[in-house]
Amino acid sequence: MSVDRQLLVVGAGTMGAQIAQQAALHAVDVTLVDVGEQQLRRAVDGNRTQLERRVQRGKLDEGDARDALARVATSTDLAAAARNADWVIEAIVEAEEPKRALFAELDRLLPEHAGMATNSSNIVVSRLADATNRPDRCCNMHFFHPVLVMNVCEIVRGPQTSDATMERAIAWSRRMERTPVVVEREIDGFIVNRVLGAASREAFMLLAEGIATVEDIDIATRAGLNWPMGPFQLADFSGLDTVLGVRRDRMLREHEPGDEATVAILERLVAEGRLGRKSGRGFYDYSTDPPRPLPLPG
Repeated sequence: MSVDRQLLVVGAGTMGAQIAQQAALHAVDVTLVDVGEQQLRRAVDGNRTQLERRVQRGKLDEGDARDALARVATSTDLAAAARNADWVIEAIVEAEEPKRALFAELDRLLPEHAGMATNSSNIVVSRLADATNRPDRCCNMHFFHPVLVMNVCEIVRGPQTSDATMERAIAWSRRMERTPVVVEREIDGFIVNRVLGAASREAFMLLAEGIATVEDIDIATRAGLNWPMGPFQLADFSGLDTVLGVRRDRMLREHEPGDEATVAILERLVAEGRLGRKSGRGFYDYSTDPPRPLPLPG
């Protein structure tokens, strides 16, 4: 098998942009594709800001930063970008139907040897791979936000994923200097989010039942478990609309205790436009320093 060289990342949101840049920092030529030029410009600007901060802190040479930025080509032309790709990482909206449609389109456009990975933390690849004629060359590669900081990648085998595809995904993760952890069988939440989800459900149940406040639950988990963020701070950081989508999907499929309480709280917050850090308000008000806990909607 020839060495994979050309990486295609589809979706220039925060995750896709940083996946592309992380690869480029380690001498990989990447094409980052999105449907909109404006989103691609935001992605490039965001990556440039991240690398400039590293240069200012003495953690990255200015020339290396310039070279890494230059290795990420951007395009709105998926067909042209797919033509010479060896490996694709999909990082579009976290919804099954758009991902299935993209997998089917990529299957038509990619060279026969190319492999496909979804960055999804919630949608297992078996829900996407049957839209293609290459389910053996499909897997999950779940990076963690922010990709430029978090040194782990969960590589999840689907029912038809071949050993060769798993080996390729592991090699890509290592090449990007992200530690691969292998999940040999599809399971909801994989490893990290499954463990975190169980803890988070308990936190939401404590809140829903009036046992403790958002602030005290966060303080307790930071001080008692040595977490860098409490569960509600982490939800705000991830985006409450994103967390709601994942938890609602999981509730419909798994019916775990605490899911309904979690979804109900998140639905009220999202309905008020409280999406977390990205909107300035979620469980906390980010217009103050430090952020101030806010009362829940009635």
